[in-house]
Amino acid sequence: MGEQKKLLIVNDDGLHSSGMLHLEKELSRDFEVWAVCPDRERSATSQAITIRETLRLTHVEGRHYHVNGFPADCVNVALYAGVFPRFDIVVSGINHGVNLGDDVHYSGTVGAARHAAVHRLIAVAISSINRDHAGSFRRPAKWLRQWLRLNLEHLKQEFVYNINYPFEPHDIAGDAPFPEAEVTRHGRRLYLDEYELLEESVTGDASDDSFPLAGRSGVLRLKETIMGREVVEGTDFYAVEHGRVSITPLSLSTFDLEEMEFLRNLMMPA
Repeated sequence: MGEQKKLLIVNDDGLHSSGMLHLEKELSRDFEVWAVCPDRERSATSQAITIRETLRLTHVEGRHYHVNGFPADCVNVALYAGVFPRFDIVVSGINHGVNLGDDVHYSGTVGAARHAAVHRLIAVAISSINRDHAGSFRRPAKWLRQWLRLNLEHLKQEFVYNINYPFEPHDIAGDAPFPEAEVTRHGRRLYLDEYELLEESVTGDASDDSFPLAGRSGVLRLKETIMGREVVEGTDFYAVEHGRVSITPLSLSTFDLEEMEFLRNLMMPA
Protein backbone atom coordinates (compact mmCIF):
# COMPACT_ATOMS: atom_id res chain seq x y z
CA MET A 1 0.00 0.00 0.00
CA GLY A 2 1.40 3.40 -1.02
CA GLU A 3 1.94 6.41 1.19
CA GLN A 4 -1.23 8.27 2.13
CA LYS A 5 -1.87 11.54 0.36
CA LYS A 6 -1.61 14.57 2.62
CA LEU A 7 -4.75 16.63 3.05
CA LEU A 8 -5.10 20.05 4.65
CA ILE A 9 -8.39 21.05 6.30
CA VAL A 10 -9.12 24.75 6.74
CA ASN A 11 -12.32 26.64 7.49
CA ASP A 12 -13.65 30.01 8.61
CA ASP A 13 -15.40 28.74 11.76
CA GLY A 14 -12.40 27.81 13.90
CA LEU A 15 -10.52 24.71 14.93
CA HIS A 16 -13.18 23.18 17.17
CA SER A 17 -16.18 23.59 14.89
CA SER A 18 -18.36 20.52 14.47
CA GLY A 19 -18.04 20.68 10.70
CA MET A 20 -14.25 20.52 10.82
CA LEU A 21 -14.16 17.73 13.40
CA HIS A 22 -16.57 15.50 11.47
CA LEU A 23 -14.62 16.16 8.28
CA GLU A 24 -11.34 15.24 9.96
CA LYS A 25 -12.81 12.04 11.40
CA GLU A 26 -14.00 10.82 8.01
CA LEU A 27 -11.12 11.93 5.80
CA SER A 28 -8.49 10.57 8.19
CA ARG A 29 -9.58 7.11 7.08
CA ASP A 30 -8.09 7.76 3.63
CA PHE A 31 -5.63 10.64 4.06
CA GLU A 32 -2.97 11.99 6.38
CA VAL A 33 -5.00 14.94 7.63
CA TRP A 34 -3.69 18.20 9.08
CA ALA A 35 -5.92 21.05 10.26
CA VAL A 36 -4.87 24.70 10.20
CA CYS A 37 -7.78 27.01 11.06
CA PRO A 38 -8.36 30.59 12.22
CA ASP A 39 -8.22 31.18 15.96
CA ARG A 40 -11.75 32.60 15.84
CA GLU A 41 -14.74 32.79 13.53
CA ARG A 42 -13.78 34.55 10.27
CA SER A 43 -16.85 34.48 8.04
CA ALA A 44 -17.15 36.78 5.01
CA THR A 45 -13.40 37.40 4.74
CA SER A 46 -13.16 36.03 1.19
CA GLN A 47 -9.54 35.46 0.09
CA ALA A 48 -7.97 38.13 2.31
CA ILE A 49 -4.43 37.53 3.55
CA THR A 50 -2.29 39.38 6.08
CA ILE A 51 0.64 41.18 4.45
CA ARG A 52 1.86 43.95 6.79
CA GLU A 53 1.28 42.44 10.22
CA THR A 54 2.74 39.42 11.95
CA LEU A 55 0.89 36.14 12.27
CA ARG A 56 1.01 33.73 15.17
CA LEU A 57 0.89 30.01 14.43
CA THR A 58 -0.12 28.00 17.51
CA HIS A 59 0.15 24.24 17.86
CA VAL A 60 -2.93 23.05 19.76
CA GLU A 61 -2.53 19.28 19.74
CA GLY A 62 -1.62 16.49 17.35
CA ARG A 63 -1.95 17.82 13.81
CA HIS A 64 -4.17 20.73 14.90
CA TYR A 65 -2.93 24.31 14.54
CA HIS A 66 -4.54 27.70 14.53
CA VAL A 67 -3.50 31.05 13.08
CA ASN A 68 -4.57 34.51 14.22
CA GLY A 69 -5.46 35.45 10.68
CA PHE A 70 -7.90 34.78 7.86
CA PRO A 71 -8.80 31.42 6.29
CA ALA A 72 -6.56 32.14 3.29
CA ASP A 73 -3.75 32.96 5.74
CA CYS A 74 -4.14 29.44 7.11
CA VAL A 75 -3.58 28.00 3.65
CA ASN A 76 -0.61 30.28 3.00
CA VAL A 77 1.03 29.42 6.32
CA ALA A 78 0.44 25.71 5.77
CA LEU A 79 2.10 25.91 2.36
CA TYR A 80 5.02 28.23 3.00
CA ALA A 81 5.92 28.47 6.70
CA GLY A 82 8.24 25.47 6.43
CA VAL A 83 6.43 23.69 9.27
CA PHE A 84 4.14 21.31 7.39
CA PRO A 85 4.51 18.57 4.77
CA ARG A 86 3.70 19.16 1.14
CA PHE A 87 -0.05 18.83 0.69
CA ASP A 88 -1.85 17.11 -2.17
CA ILE A 89 -5.33 18.50 -1.57
CA VAL A 90 -7.02 21.23 0.47
CA VAL A 91 -10.57 20.85 1.78
CA SER A 92 -12.24 23.91 3.28
CA GLY A 93 -15.22 23.32 5.58
CA ILE A 94 -17.59 21.98 6.50
CA ASN A 95 -19.09 25.45 6.64
CA HIS A 96 -22.00 26.02 9.02
CA GLY A 97 -24.48 27.21 6.40
CA VAL A 98 -24.55 27.22 2.61
CA ASN A 99 -22.33 29.13 0.19
CA LEU A 100 -24.56 29.51 -2.84
CA GLY A 101 -24.63 31.97 -5.71
CA ASP A 102 -22.84 35.24 -4.99
CA ASP A 103 -21.95 34.00 -1.50
CA VAL A 104 -18.82 32.56 -3.11
CA HIS A 105 -17.36 36.07 -3.53
CA TYR A 106 -17.55 36.78 0.20
CA SER A 107 -17.15 33.38 1.82
CA GLY A 108 -14.02 32.71 3.85
CA THR A 109 -14.61 29.00 3.26
CA VAL A 110 -14.58 29.39 -0.52
CA GLY A 111 -11.83 32.02 -0.34
CA ALA A 112 -9.49 29.59 1.41
CA ALA A 113 -10.15 26.93 -1.23
CA ARG A 114 -9.60 29.49 -3.99
CA HIS A 115 -6.26 30.44 -2.45
CA ALA A 116 -5.26 26.78 -2.57
CA ALA A 117 -6.27 26.55 -6.23
CA VAL A 118 -4.23 29.66 -7.05
CA HIS A 119 -1.24 27.82 -5.59
CA ARG A 120 -1.82 24.79 -7.84
CA LEU A 121 -3.51 22.47 -5.38
CA ILE A 122 -6.70 20.47 -5.73
CA ALA A 123 -9.24 22.54 -3.82
CA VAL A 124 -12.66 21.64 -2.43
CA ALA A 125 -15.04 23.84 -0.43
CA ILE A 126 -17.94 22.13 1.31
CA SER A 127 -20.87 23.73 3.12
CA SER A 128 -24.03 22.35 4.66
CA ILE A 129 -27.47 23.84 5.14
CA ASN A 130 -27.79 21.60 8.22
CA ARG A 131 -26.18 23.38 11.15
CA ASP A 132 -28.58 23.10 14.08
CA HIS A 133 -26.74 20.38 15.98
CA ALA A 134 -23.36 18.62 16.03
CA GLY A 135 -24.65 15.62 14.08
CA SER A 136 -25.63 17.84 11.15
CA PHE A 137 -22.18 17.39 9.62
CA ARG A 138 -21.76 13.64 9.95
CA ARG A 139 -23.42 12.70 6.66
CA PRO A 140 -21.93 15.54 4.56
CA ALA A 141 -18.49 14.42 5.77
CA LYS A 142 -19.23 10.79 4.84
CA TRP A 143 -20.55 11.89 1.46
CA LEU A 144 -17.41 13.89 0.71
CA ARG A 145 -15.16 11.00 1.66
CA GLN A 146 -16.94 8.73 -0.80
CA TRP A 147 -16.96 11.39 -3.52
CA LEU A 148 -13.20 11.91 -3.18
CA ARG A 149 -12.57 8.17 -3.24
CA LEU A 150 -14.46 7.94 -6.53
CA ASN A 151 -13.19 11.10 -8.20
CA LEU A 152 -9.96 12.46 -6.70
CA GLU A 153 -7.73 11.35 -9.57
CA HIS A 154 -9.95 13.26 -12.02
CA LEU A 155 -10.06 16.59 -10.19
CA LYS A 156 -8.10 19.52 -11.64
CA GLN A 157 -5.97 22.10 -9.88
CA GLU A 158 -7.37 25.17 -11.67
CA PHE A 159 -10.84 24.89 -10.14
CA VAL A 160 -12.56 25.17 -6.79
CA TYR A 161 -15.15 22.43 -6.41
CA ASN A 162 -17.81 24.20 -4.38
CA ILE A 163 -20.11 21.66 -2.74
CA ASN A 164 -23.33 22.45 -0.88
CA TYR A 165 -25.16 19.72 1.03
CA PRO A 166 -28.97 19.98 1.31
CA PHE A 167 -31.29 19.72 4.29
CA GLU A 168 -31.77 16.37 5.98
CA PRO A 169 -33.80 15.64 9.14
CA HIS A 170 -31.61 15.33 12.23
CA ASP A 171 -32.88 11.80 12.92
CA ILE A 172 -32.06 10.37 9.49
CA ALA A 173 -30.42 6.95 9.70
CA GLY A 174 -26.67 6.99 9.27
CA ASP A 175 -26.84 4.30 6.59
CA ALA A 176 -29.66 5.96 4.62
CA PRO A 177 -28.91 6.60 0.93
CA PHE A 178 -27.26 9.94 0.23
CA PRO A 179 -29.14 12.63 -1.69
CA GLU A 180 -28.67 12.74 -5.44
CA ALA A 181 -25.87 15.03 -6.61
CA GLU A 182 -26.11 17.58 -9.41
CA VAL A 183 -23.37 19.53 -11.17
CA THR A 184 -24.56 23.13 -11.27
CA ARG A 185 -23.69 26.70 -12.14
CA HIS A 186 -23.90 29.25 -9.36
CA GLY A 187 -27.02 31.37 -9.28
CA ARG A 188 -27.56 34.96 -8.21
CA ARG A 189 -27.99 36.03 -4.61
CA LEU A 190 -30.01 39.15 -3.75
CA TYR A 191 -28.73 41.10 -0.74
CA LEU A 192 -30.51 43.84 1.19
CA ASP A 193 -28.35 45.17 4.03
CA GLU A 194 -29.39 47.40 6.92
CA TYR A 195 -27.00 49.31 9.18
CA GLU A 196 -27.69 50.47 12.72
CA LEU A 197 -26.27 53.85 13.83
CA LEU A 198 -24.73 53.28 17.27
CA GLU A 199 -22.93 56.60 17.80
CA GLU A 200 -23.11 59.93 16.02
CA SER A 201 -21.06 63.12 16.11
CA VAL A 202 -21.22 66.34 14.08
CA THR A 203 -18.01 66.99 12.14
CA GLY A 204 -19.07 69.61 9.60
CA ASP A 205 -22.10 71.24 8.03
CA ALA A 206 -25.06 69.26 9.30
CA SER A 207 -27.67 71.53 7.69
CA ASP A 208 -28.38 69.22 4.78
CA ASP A 209 -31.46 67.33 5.90
CA SER A 210 -31.68 65.35 2.66
CA PHE A 211 -29.03 62.92 3.90
CA PRO A 212 -29.20 61.69 7.52
CA LEU A 213 -25.42 61.62 8.02
CA ALA A 214 -24.58 64.81 6.10
CA GLY A 215 -21.81 66.59 8.00
CA ARG A 216 -21.74 63.84 10.61
CA SER A 217 -19.59 60.90 11.57
CA GLY A 218 -21.00 57.73 13.02
CA VAL A 219 -20.34 54.26 14.33
CA LEU A 220 -22.29 51.73 12.31
CA ARG A 221 -23.07 48.06 12.73
CA LEU A 222 -24.46 45.75 10.09
CA LYS A 223 -27.79 44.98 11.71
CA GLU A 224 -29.39 42.63 9.25
CA THR A 225 -28.82 41.12 5.84
CA ILE A 226 -31.92 39.89 4.07
CA MET A 227 -30.87 37.36 1.46
CA GLY A 228 -33.04 36.41 -1.46
CA ARG A 229 -32.12 34.27 -4.43
CA GLU A 230 -33.02 33.51 -7.99
CA VAL A 231 -34.03 29.86 -8.02
CA VAL A 232 -33.46 28.81 -11.62
CA GLU A 233 -33.15 25.23 -12.80
CA GLY A 234 -29.51 24.27 -13.27
CA THR A 235 -28.27 26.53 -10.47
CA ASP A 236 -26.89 25.62 -7.07
CA PHE A 237 -29.94 27.20 -5.40
CA TYR A 238 -32.31 25.00 -7.39
CA ALA A 239 -30.40 21.81 -6.61
CA VAL A 240 -30.19 22.40 -2.85
CA GLU A 241 -33.81 23.52 -2.58
CA HIS A 242 -34.81 20.29 -4.32
CA GLY A 243 -32.84 18.17 -1.88
CA ARG A 244 -29.76 17.52 -4.01
CA VAL A 245 -26.07 17.95 -3.34
CA SER A 246 -24.81 20.82 -5.51
CA ILE A 247 -21.32 20.62 -7.05
CA THR A 248 -20.24 23.82 -8.78
CA PRO A 249 -16.84 24.05 -10.50
CA LEU A 250 -15.56 27.58 -9.94
CA SER A 251 -12.87 28.67 -12.37
CA LEU A 252 -9.94 30.86 -11.36
CA SER A 253 -10.41 32.80 -14.57
CA THR A 254 -12.44 35.94 -13.86
CA PHE A 255 -12.75 37.39 -17.35
CA ASP A 256 -15.66 36.99 -19.76
CA LEU A 257 -14.82 36.11 -23.37
CA GLU A 258 -18.09 37.42 -24.80
CA GLU A 259 -17.73 40.77 -23.03
CA MET A 260 -14.10 40.99 -24.15
CA GLU A 261 -15.19 40.68 -27.79
CA PHE A 262 -17.89 43.31 -27.21
CA LEU A 263 -15.38 45.75 -25.71
CA ARG A 264 -13.08 45.35 -28.71
CA ASN A 265 -15.82 46.85 -30.87
CA LEU A 266 -16.20 49.98 -28.75
CA MET A 267 -14.60 53.33 -29.60
CA MET A 268 -11.31 54.03 -27.82
CA PRO A 269 -9.73 57.42 -27.08
CA ALA A 270 -7.09 58.36 -29.68
